[in-house]
Amino acid sequence: MKKLFLLVPLLSILVLSSCKSPQEEQLTEFVPYPNAELLVDVDELNHLLLDEDTFLIDARSDVSGSFIPDAVHFSARRELGDPDHSVNNFLIGPAAFEEKMRALGLNQDHKVVIMDEGNSLDAARLFYALEYYGFANASILDGGLAAWVEEGYPTSEEPNQAEPGNFAAEVQPARFCDYETIVLASSDPNKIILDVRSEGEYTGEVKRADKNGHIPNAVHLEWSDVLKSEGIPYFKPANEIREIYASAGLTPDKEIIPHCQSNVRGSHTYFTLRLMGYDSVRPYEGSWEEYGNREESVVVQ
Repeated sequence: MKKLFLLVPLLSILVLSSCKSPQEEQLTEFVPYPNAELLVDVDELNHLLLDEDTFLIDARSDVSGSFIPDAVHFSARRELGDPDHSVNNFLIGPAAFEEKMRALGLNQDHKVVIMDEGNSLDAARLFYALEYYGFANASILDGGLAAWVEEGYPTSEEPNQAEPGNFAAEVQPARFCDYETIVLASSDPNKIILDVRSEGEYTGEVKRADKNGHIPNAVHLEWSDVLKSEGIPYFKPANEIREIYASAGLTPDKEIIPHCQSNVRGSHTYFTLRLMGYDSVRPYEGSWEEYGNREESVVVQ
């Protein structure tokens, strides 16, 4: 009897374990990002910095004197906006971008890692510009400088200065959406306009242009929903992001057109979609800064 008594709890544990639902099994299973090479963690970066072909770009707007060693500094939001364009913060053209990247030291054969303070907004803006202008070997540091410091890695007081590079810009039209295209997309069932602004901007409660509201048939999903909300803003695991996208109706078989106010948050969503294996993604560069100020644009509230 004593042996039987000891076996009962063990059998109960085995039965309960075998009854775990497929959904529970899926949640506990590690699921890699489909394009995992686009996102590196600090341990990977520490290893990559041993390779002379690694080119680390600090894309922060505001720098406080702490840099990851070997990083060159490029203020993405300030440097990528075309001061002569009629739409505020519209991306600079290929010649200007090529000139800036060469001056920074970027070579065609570099393995680029981009970082910022931690939420990847600045990094993603540069990531999008690089891919739009034909550079196909860039990634983002998950958690940015905040993660690097948190893990106890050393910092330097000054950014690195590199020799001029040989980067050559080559426009990729499939990664760009203009006003005429977004208008046609609003009634195309094979395209999804993804508004990644705040809820208030989407509904029209918050006004940041002549018109407030959203593009007809646009789906709303705030850009930051894919980031952890507490502590360092790391990207959520792949299975969580997949569920978030599925709930919003974002399927890889359709072309996704993200936008925000000036395609900074839209660039972040562009990166996340690329990370999750979406192949057909073309941000609306003019975003609400253009659409909301066009006299003829149709707006829904």
